Amino acid sequence: MRTRTETTGNRLRLAATAAFVVLNLATAARAQTVVATANDDPITNVDIEQHEKMLRVLRKPATPQAALDDVIDTRLKLIETSKFKITAGKTEMGWALGFPAKELKMEPQQLANAMMHAGVAQDQIEQKYKADAAWLMYIRALNRTLEVSESDVNAELAKDGGGRAVQYTLRQVIFVLPGGAGGPAVAQRAQAAQALRAKFTSCASGQELVNSTTDAVIQPPLVRTAATLPAQLKTLLDHTEIGHLTAPSRSAEGITMLALCDKGERKDSDAADTVRNELLTKRLQGVSEEKFAEVKKRAIIVKK
Repeated sequence: MRTRTETTGNRLRLAATAAFVVLNLATAARAQTVVATANDDPITNVDIEQHEKMLRVLRKPATPQAALDDVIDTRLKLIETSKFKITAGKTEMGWALGFPAKELKMEPQQLANAMMHAGVAQDQIEQKYKADAAWLMYIRALNRTLEVSESDVNAELAKDGGGRAVQYTLRQVIFVLPGGAGGPAVAQRAQAAQALRAKFTSCASGQELVNSTTDAVIQPPLVRTAATLPAQLKTLLDHTEIGHLTAPSRSAEGITMLALCDKGERKDSDAADTVRNELLTKRLQGVSEEKFAEVKKRAIIVKK
């Protein structure tokens, strides 16, 4: 038989649990608020914040209004293309992501990683670029007679070395520095990095050297094409022997160097298709903008 004290204690615990649940629900409600609708599709403050972060990575104006417009455009593209059962998969999404990535001299996956590093959720990235891809698929379906000639494709390929690209395999070496490290500590780590650089003659043996060095790490290999590298870094790598390190430099992580593990010419078997897609998209740009203006004109946008 329970005592009055036990019964009172149980009631208090239940009350506390209920209060905790209500508080969490209230917090969640405050954290995500509907600020607008696009054809009855709700848009929350979280959507706005996510698109602001995306726009910053894309180096575009990232005001709340610009982010709201971007979300609205994304939702309207998805709503309109869904009427015709047009959906984009991962492949088409990667293709759509390739356009802004090329402008930023990045690989598509590198751009996606940069967005996630900036705090953008993967589902938000997928939603935006699947919407862009589906919309392009829709516009192309409406303009099936438009084609790009092989001579135009070959002319574009010739500008880029016939579809061949210089490819670099890199590994970043970091000599870690504690936050707020002063001049003497920085100089000491830079000297240690320079000493390692003199011994580093290949990425295979160099990994063991780094692993045996205190507070030093070597990152997994990264493959980058010349087109995705800043001109200054490309020049630096072109003057670095394969298997050796670039000169130490100060970064947010500490003292860093890049190991050039491999460098060679890569034949891009998909180069012609990529160029054909780019040329076709450029030619359809005006048609796309005109069609989307019609969609947006008849859309019902409500701001809360």
